[in-house]
Amino acid sequence: MEKPLVSILIASYNKEKYVKRCIKSCLNQTYKNIEVIFVDDGSTDKTFETAKKFKNIKVFKRKKKKGKIKFNTFYQIDTYIYAYKKSKGKILTLLDSDDFFKKNKIKNIVKSFNQNKKSNILFDKPIVYFSKNNFYLSQNFKNRRKVVKWPKFPPTSCISIRNNFFLKISKELKIRKFPLLTIDFRLAVISNILFNDFKVINNHLTYYFQDKKGESNINFKKFGKNWWARRLDAHKYMIYLINKNKGKYQDLNYTNGLDYNITRILNKFIN
Repeated sequence: MEKPLVSILIASYNKEKYVKRCIKSCLNQTYKNIEVIFVDDGSTDKTFETAKKFKNIKVFKRKKKKGKIKFNTFYQIDTYIYAYKKSKGKILTLLDSDDFFKKNKIKNIVKSFNQNKKSNILFDKPIVYFSKNNFYLSQNFKNRRKVVKWPKFPPTSCISIRNNFFLKISKELKIRKFPLLTIDFRLAVISNILFNDFKVINNHLTYYFQDKKGESNINFKKFGKNWWARRLDAHKYMIYLINKNKGKYQDLNYTNGLDYNITRILNKFIN
């Protein structure tokens, strides 16, 4: 079996409490041909200092960007792209610093890429984690494309991607026009809609931590004002990608029906 270098890219902002668990899960992998790249995006706690205590990983600190974007969502994408530019691996895995990997995660990812030579991006299934004694295995992820529907996809830390493919799509990832969209949504839509390359492997390899103080839980509660604004951004992003590639992807249809219209109308009233 081919054993390529795998770069684990960790993006972090004010996650001091979880950094040790995250990094240890990388260094304890059964697959050893890895590099760990940790990028602190201007944290105000001791995230950077905690990460620096670990040997054999590359740690970078970025200054907190000043701008008009209200939430950290877009900056996280920029942080992952920064980490990518520091990487050398043929395969990249993304990891939010409050999540962590099972010991055999990278071994299974490499095996899956070797078995799926035409796949450029793979999603493993998350273990939705609240505490050591409170977690469950997430299911219900399907590959789908032809009539474009709302994608159901695993979270960021479940994404593994070939280096050259990440480079190819990086411009689409960092479009500032849709600041509320997370990197996992963008990758799921790009891979599914534009490349028909959306594969979820049947392994639960990633602990997806439910942080009650995280941005998603605080600022994007389901059916809240920001949740609807993000959903409208998502619709617009899918329409943008399809329209931009209309000549190349003529078999695709985007049905902007009830969901789109409800989302658009509600945003007029609440935003």
